Amino acid sequence: MQPVLVRVLVVLAQGRCCIAVRVVAVRVTVRLAAVGRVLLARPWSIGSNKQSGEQQQLIQSAPAPDEELRRGGLMAQGTFLRMTILVAVTLQNTSYALVRRYSRGYLHERYSTSSVLLAMEVAKFLLSMQQVAFGGHPSDVPDGGVIGKFSFLITHSWKMLIPAVTYLVMNMLGFVALQHLDASTFSIVAQMKVFTTATFSVLILGRKLHMRKWRALSTLTLGVILISNEAMPKSAKSGHYDLANSEELRSFAIGMAASFGDVLLSGFVSIYFEMVIKSKAETFSVWDRNLQLSFWSMLIYAPIMVHDSPSNPFEGWSQITVLCAACGALGGVLVALSIKYTDSIMKTIATTGSIVLTTVLNAAFLSGPSTLPIWTGALVVVISVFNYNDTGDKE
Repeated sequence: MQPVLVRVLVVLAQGRCCIAVRVVAVRVTVRLAAVGRVLLARPWSIGSNKQSGEQQQLIQSAPAPDEELRRGGLMAQGTFLRMTILVAVTLQNTSYALVRRYSRGYLHERYSTSSVLLAMEVAKFLLSMQQVAFGGHPSDVPDGGVIGKFSFLITHSWKMLIPAVTYLVMNMLGFVALQHLDASTFSIVAQMKVFTTATFSVLILGRKLHMRKWRALSTLTLGVILISNEAMPKSAKSGHYDLANSEELRSFAIGMAASFGDVLLSGFVSIYFEMVIKSKAETFSVWDRNLQLSFWSMLIYAPIMVHDSPSNPFEGWSQITVLCAACGALGGVLVALSIKYTDSIMKTIATTGSIVLTTVLNAAFLSGPSTLPIWTGALVVVISVFNYNDTGDKE
């Protein structure tokens, strides 16, 4: 712009005009040339540069389409995995109670309980070995060969001997209870483990529970009492006793005693296992602890199985027995997955869902009770479990 303007004015100044006009033209030319230099030196694109810079920054900070799709895909996959675990835990809890009830209470199968438990532990041991070898979970296990990792875990597994013995007694009590009680009553009474776990957490870990949780535990106990009273044989309620009624009442008492023994031990072993998992002295993954637990469990179950049936340890097995062992083994795997991928809310939903599903299926297929007190007690237990896991409104 400046060269063209100067050239035009110079031409005008050099034209055939009077001297005064030429002088004015020269002065104007000089003045306009100076103004042109100033105007051209100014940064006229400051605003546009600033705006384009902000746009560039927003563009750079915004996720790329591929990255955004990838994030959405990962979130969807995580939600799908948690929901899959939730459904699996619900179905496993339901099927394990119903299958054991059907096997022991209706078919009266007399296989060795320790043989079923051993098969469950072998399956969990093999899966834990695979995870320890190739899972890459954070652990104090030294790097090296697979045999070295297994040897290290077994030589440092003495802490898992206590839960192994406890789970042995619990599992046997569970089989005994379902031999004498219907599946829905057993599943609802088993929720008393929330009460025993809370009690042991106060006694052993020194925790303090909010009054809201104690109220939830109180209503939970009332719901279990209502269910237990409704499941009691009618002869015991009427006060009329004879030989048959006494045998029926005795069976009910054995089942309830086994259930409450299972509940008591469940509370203790849950707190003990939590102490071991969260220990700061050593770091082992859940799969490491599962391998150690299965190792000790196999050492305990194998001699008992041979003692029960020396000639044929798997005598009396059927397809229902295999299904029972598979459900139990799946439960151990789902416990590890739920600890890693789910929270207390999802576990609560799975627990309460299994109560409702077990009660419905038990009434539909196994002639279980389906009365108003049963459903009322089940609803009270469900609400109590939710209330116990409620953290309250944020202040």
